[in-house]
Amino acid sequence: METVIEKRVETEPATKSEPILVATDGLPQSRGALKTARALADRFGTTMRVVSVHQWPMLVIADGQTLLDPSVAQSIRDDLVRRVREQCTLIEKKGPRVDACEVLNGEPARVITESAVDKHARLIVVGLGRHELVDRIFGDETALKVARLSHVPVLAVPEHGAAAPRHAVVGVDFSEGSVRAAEGALRLLADDGLLELVHVIPRERLLFDTWVSEEDYTRYVRQSLTRFVARLDVPSGVRVEDVILSGDAAREIQSYASRAGADLIAAGSHGHGFVTRLVVGSVTTKLLRMATCAVLVIPADIAHSDRNGAASGATLTLDRERWREVLDDFTQSNVGRRTRLEVNDPELGAQAQEQDYPLLGVTFDPVDERVEIMLGELGAGEPHLSRSVGEVDSLDVLTDDAGRDVALRLHHGSGQTILTLLR
Repeated sequence: METVIEKRVETEPATKSEPILVATDGLPQSRGALKTARALADRFGTTMRVVSVHQWPMLVIADGQTLLDPSVAQSIRDDLVRRVREQCTLIEKKGPRVDACEVLNGEPARVITESAVDKHARLIVVGLGRHELVDRIFGDETALKVARLSHVPVLAVPEHGAAAPRHAVVGVDFSEGSVRAAEGALRLLADDGLLELVHVIPRERLLFDTWVSEEDYTRYVRQSLTRFVARLDVPSGVRVEDVILSGDAAREIQSYASRAGADLIAAGSHGHGFVTRLVVGSVTTKLLRMATCAVLVIPADIAHSDRNGAASGATLTLDRERWREVLDDFTQSNVGRRTRLEVNDPELGAQAQEQDYPLLGVTFDPVDERVEIMLGELGAGEPHLSRSVGEVDSLDVLTDDAGRDVALRLHHGSGQTILTLLR
């Protein structure tokens, strides 16, 4: 899939490094991200790079024809370019120079995260989306998808955001992920800011660990929080306080942040393999969906085992109830990539079914319990191939060390069907 780049500035200043990358769709829901990115760029003395992504809308029917007039799709893209250029112009009038404004083609989350790596960005800033929870769950949830893929810290900002944070809440489970989250929040806080470390005692611990009293457990948590703070490099003007709550972690953290008037919640992910991309972590995912203030997600260190597992070609076997969700995500991330499809039967050996067809889509029909694979070129009369795989026992996805999908494997009976992504 070709990526088209429209740059407003042809050359990058040699004196600038680690810019802040802000993603926008040119709509009001991105205003908070742009204003906050501008404030942070001013604080760090760096530049902003604005990126927007046009996802070419495709609706394909069984014979491979597209139902969308290309001229309509181009008109949609032109409107996006106009809105983004207007936003970039407005930002430049009020703050640090926008080093470049780009409109790219592709799947938004993947394009944004790859662009951040290419530009050596220190931070990705995105809009948190609409305020209502139902809008986030049934919308495209771009912020969550970016957080799942990114190796760069991601700051998701609601529409009303406008400044660098001054009061941050960090969910602490004493893992390395929560240490990274606290450190990331400290880097963004103002010099006289407040960092609150919130540990939520799981409700099930209070119910089932009756041999340890709540009082003893709370004492242990406070000692652990003291050791936790000792690991942080806290600026002299920043206050650090701790809070202990009980219940559901995400709900309690979000509720406390709202009551305390915090303008930032920070959380850490626990890995960079396929597990992380599906669910950054149940707490982080819920926070991105529930929070009314900005949410900072710090990715795991690249040395952690989850990413190493992906790098060495490890696979993740997925529960059946997640197959449709996973395959929809797999399709969005890889549509248009060239493929090789083969069936491996223990009696007949490996048999190639096709080579070099682009991917159109993969889905799971829970009624017929079949995985449907559609490959081929778009357009009437173009060659295409459909394969329906039944009696699938398990489904695996293989990713490389950059979190990019490498292959999809379907186990059925004593054989397997393998869809390899070539490029």
